[in-house]
Amino acid sequence: MKKIVLSVILIVASVITFAQVNLTGTNEEVPDLTMVAFSKSEDAQKIVTEIMNAVGLKPNFILKPAKVTNIEAAVSRHKRYILYNPEFINWINKATQDKWGAIALLAHEIGHHLNGHTLKKRGNSLLELEADEFAGFVLNKLGASLEQSQRIMNYIAREQRSETHPARADRMLAIKTGWNKAMTSPVNAVAIKGF
Repeated sequence: MKKIVLSVILIVASVITFAQVNLTGTNEEVPDLTMVAFSKSEDAQKIVTEIMNAVGLKPNFILKPAKVTNIEAAVSRHKRYILYNPEFINWINKATQDKWGAIALLAHEIGHHLNGHTLKKRGNSLLELEADEFAGFVLNKLGASLEQSQRIMNYIAREQRSETHPARADRMLAIKTGWNKAMTSPVNAVAIKGF
């Protein structure tokens, strides 16, 4: 019984906390940008379009829910894919409680494609850092703070380096490097529109 009461209280508190008031005086729906649940491919595609607009390129990736551990860049039959596990994305959204975690993941995978990493046989730590730097650059251009840009690493990066991925501190530094580069880049900042 206590669990049910606690659950109801948490749900009501969440609704109140995340409710938005339309201050324009119209009846238009105000988009909720606190979360990016791209269990739908069209939502993910909108985010990819915004990421690519931030760097002045046309998106040409196929986004596809797949039976992958989390999210990955892949090439098949001369087409570029971003494959993602919707359950993993939902977990990230719940864990981070903001839109930037999912956007960071997509930007990171796009960074792998644009840096030519998907043409190599095997991944390594240097490639991950390059993709993280790209993500930091893009997140700045989309309006994320440095802290918002780096937050995802608290959930997906390990404290210690592995065979394929750098340590959390190194990844956060790469994101910071990209984020700082965006401050001096001539590419105009854009704001994520409702998706």
